[in-house]
Amino acid sequence: MQGLGRQESWMEKVKLKIDQEADGVSLSIPPYFRRFDRINNQECPSIFMWPRRQVADAVAAAAAPMPMTTAAQMPSSQQPLDHIHTSRGSTGGNVIVAAVGPYNHHQSESSTSSESAPLLITYAKKCAIVKFLARPEFGLDTVAFLGWALTKDDRVRRCYERDSFTMSPEKLAEVLLLDGCLVLFAVFLLRSSVREDRRPVELGRDAQLGAEFLYLSADISLHMKQTRVDLLLLGNQIPFFVLAKLHSLLKRTFFTGIKHSIQKLALSCFDDIRPGRSGGSAVPPPTFQVHHLLHLFHWSRVPPGKHAVDTSTILLHEPESNLPCATWFEDSLTSFSKHAAGPGTLDIVFQKRMLSVRGVLRVPALHIHGYSELLFRNLVAFEQRHLRCSLGVTAYCICMARLLQGEADAKLLRNCGILAHTHETDKEVVDLFRGLADEYRDTFYSSDLLGLCEDVAAHHRSAASRAVKWVVLQCFPRQTVTFFVILGALISIATLVNTVYSVYRFYHPVKH
Repeated sequence: MQGLGRQESWMEKVKLKIDQEADGVSLSIPPYFRRFDRINNQECPSIFMWPRRQVADAVAAAAAPMPMTTAAQMPSSQQPLDHIHTSRGSTGGNVIVAAVGPYNHHQSESSTSSESAPLLITYAKKCAIVKFLARPEFGLDTVAFLGWALTKDDRVRRCYERDSFTMSPEKLAEVLLLDGCLVLFAVFLLRSSVREDRRPVELGRDAQLGAEFLYLSADISLHMKQTRVDLLLLGNQIPFFVLAKLHSLLKRTFFTGIKHSIQKLALSCFDDIRPGRSGGSAVPPPTFQVHHLLHLFHWSRVPPGKHAVDTSTILLHEPESNLPCATWFEDSLTSFSKHAAGPGTLDIVFQKRMLSVRGVLRVPALHIHGYSELLFRNLVAFEQRHLRCSLGVTAYCICMARLLQGEADAKLLRNCGILAHTHETDKEVVDLFRGLADEYRDTFYSSDLLGLCEDVAAHHRSAASRAVKWVVLQCFPRQTVTFFVILGALISIATLVNTVYSVYRFYHPVKH
């Protein structure tokens, strides 16, 4: 009996130990698996700050001297965009014009970036913009807005990654006032409808407001491209509902005569940024809740209703049948076609032609600029951390990285018009998409991307496609051979027609 009692006591201790260990595991979920909670969580954060990664090529480019005047000697306000945004080679990129949001409030108040030249929009100039909008002509009640921001403190903090910054509610309300007015001021200057209403020109010519307005708008007006890129950095965002609140307060004064919604105004600021949105301003504004400017830009560039992530895709791994390189497609009777998808341009589609014998891979035209890598990294980083927005850019980058595996692939896509208007060499284009793999190394694969890979593999495994490919490779191995075979066939057909006509006339002579 004593042995049985000791055995039961031992079993109870083991059971208690297992329960305690299990409780400890359930209370410490690994950071990677926290991404699963964001799939069905309506209140998941959408603004993140991630560690910066050094890019060797960008650092080397920054160290190279510039013609006539070196980058170190040139003032930051005169440095070109390409040099400024790659000078540190970081994933997050350096803010040049204005640092906004709680992640950058220390940098903004010190008026300098910790790694680069001084910011163009300083803390004092932000205060001047708020004071300008609070003039009797525009009527912004800063005290009332600060009170409103205090009531939204919890909602604002939920927009950012948990415990990613420490700031009192009063300080956060001040940041929202200063940065919200700055971003709204930038939207006022950068929107495409400025050509229609010419409201900035009107303010610039005003006898009382003109001098102050021109001073406050100078940095943004002279560095529009840099400002646009700064406003698309993932860690340089403020919640969009803050902008909507400020716009509602200034709609009848500062924005008088401008009837567009804040969503449409904000989206039009990025019409000159590539990748562009097909459909232009004809695309209606989104009906869902916009989190921030990068979210709005992302929505306008991805195919609607595709590459969504849900609980059925979280266990999917890399597809067994990957997309091959571009030159392999050409050798396998699959051509490339440049196309503009519906609303959202970053969409790659595979179609069949000629009774399913030939395939066509439709790829949107890509315009690569100095800011392209930085922009793609921020879009992919946003998708990987906010899974509810779909993985359209990630899927596009994965496909392009597989198509562009060598310089010959880039040359082929360039000849097809897909790599359009880019000064980068073929090697630089290949390295660009190869380097983006760091951002989606542990990504999920959407069912649409898996379906694309499976459609391509199934087409090239089909009996009809393989038979035609065999005939082409055996009978027409080279273009010169193909040319002479076709020429010989035409001559033979012409000779046959002439022979038939001669025989016919022999037995049916023409009567005079």
